[in-house]
Amino acid sequence: MSSTDQKKSQKRMRGVPVHYDELKKPHTIMLTDSVWRWLQISAKESGVSVGEFIERWGRSQFD
Repeated sequence: MSSTDQKKSQKRMRGVPVHYDELKKPHTIMLTDSVWRWLQISAKESGVSVGEFIERWGRSQFD
């Protein structure tokens, strides 16, 4: 079981990070409709939200 899966089983508390060592904050990005649709489909296939899909992709670029 990965550390992400282990953390997922913990009770979530406001202001306490669950999946990563820091809290997520809202950010705004501008995308074309075709890229947004691709992200939605890809995220759904991966079983995560678009935000989590982007988070994982971003982390894979520097981890």
